[in-house]
Amino acid sequence: MAQDLTEIVKTQHSRKLFLGITFEQLLLILYPLCLIPAVLFWYRGLRRRRSTSDVPAGCTRLGLKGASRTLDEFEKKYDKGNNDQSTWRVKALFAYPIKSCAGIELDEAETNVEGFTYDRKFAFAEWLTPPGKKEPIWTFRTLRQNGYEKLALVRPEVWIPRQGNTTTQGNLKRVAQEGCLIVRYPNVPSGFLAPVDRLMLKWGLIPKENSFRVPLHPGKNHKYPIETVNIWKDYPDWINMAEHIPNDFKEWLGVKNPLALFRAAPENYRNLFRCAPRKEEVGFQPVVAFPDSYPLHLLNIASVHEVGKHVGQAIDRLSLRRFRPNILMEGPPVYDEDDWKRIAIGGNHLYSSCHTTRCKLPNIDPDTAERHSEQPEKFLRTERNIDPGNKTSGCLGMQLVPAKDRAFSLNVGMGIEVLERGEHYYLKT
Repeated sequence: MAQDLTEIVKTQHSRKLFLGITFEQLLLILYPLCLIPAVLFWYRGLRRRRSTSDVPAGCTRLGLKGASRTLDEFEKKYDKGNNDQSTWRVKALFAYPIKSCAGIELDEAETNVEGFTYDRKFAFAEWLTPPGKKEPIWTFRTLRQNGYEKLALVRPEVWIPRQGNTTTQGNLKRVAQEGCLIVRYPNVPSGFLAPVDRLMLKWGLIPKENSFRVPLHPGKNHKYPIETVNIWKDYPDWINMAEHIPNDFKEWLGVKNPLALFRAAPENYRNLFRCAPRKEEVGFQPVVAFPDSYPLHLLNIASVHEVGKHVGQAIDRLSLRRFRPNILMEGPPVYDEDDWKRIAIGGNHLYSSCHTTRCKLPNIDPDTAERHSEQPEKFLRTERNIDPGNKTSGCLGMQLVPAKDRAFSLNVGMGIEVLERGEHYYLKT
């Protein structure tokens, strides 16, 4: 009897169900198919851990809480401006935590002698041998250099300690006390698993961005190496935070040489001379971190509109974001700012030290990172070469230096008053 039951079970299991497939064969087919979703979810979790950074405990993100103040930047009401100074005001404020990367829009900007508190305190540098030199050195990189256009797509986030925060657990203590910088960049699949990643991106199963995190203020007892970095003709010893840069960021950027992220050390900012007010005149030495030359950049939206009219065939909508202002103003007539020498913003006095001379950097679209071959650099160089100190470059905007060595705040909506006008002569060195 037992033998008969065994034969019946064997017969049932070996019975062909359909298309000549037995029950055992069907199990062998279904088993790996059932594992596929589990593997995909495991892989998704792994990729998500690589692609995102958790919100830093005890911190809040710096920046606007609502819509950008520049959503209407192309409206015709900004075409001409007017002569009524009582209507001139700050339209928007921007800080650029990492030089040449995307900016952060602000309602209020804490300002010091070196500019906005979180503006251009970081920059990427490449280990290379400069022309005419025998030894390599860390050299700062910007959107100007071919191959670095992608920096326009890098989005830094500044996370600062939340007021009243008491976080003390584990390694979150330092983050909560000092804040951090989260650096986001596009998640572009590469390597042998790229087809799987592209499929996961298409299905929305993994984030479209990768990221990494660095301390905003390393602190006095940090363990990072202090190394020399070249920025123009300056060679400050600053903080090398290269250890935080993941390999896939370098792959995405396409950099073959070693790459580092430098943090300017406050005790070793670059002394600023050239067209800046002298120490004996203002009572302090003007300084900068990673800005090319001066602490703050002022831009008139009406002037941007005027340039946009002349390059319209090449660039349909010339965004003010191409010119990377710190302070965007509305109200003054087109190019009225060209002869400003001293101004007040909300009662805070600043020197308008010189024109902002332009290179090819504004040729890069901040939304796509595509570089136009000519404009607006060609128009500015031929029609806005207004400074006798640099007739080979076009000018748009003004470079500012605070008039006092003290902290103050600039806010959107503050009035702008011109205190003194005069001629400018750009000093290259």
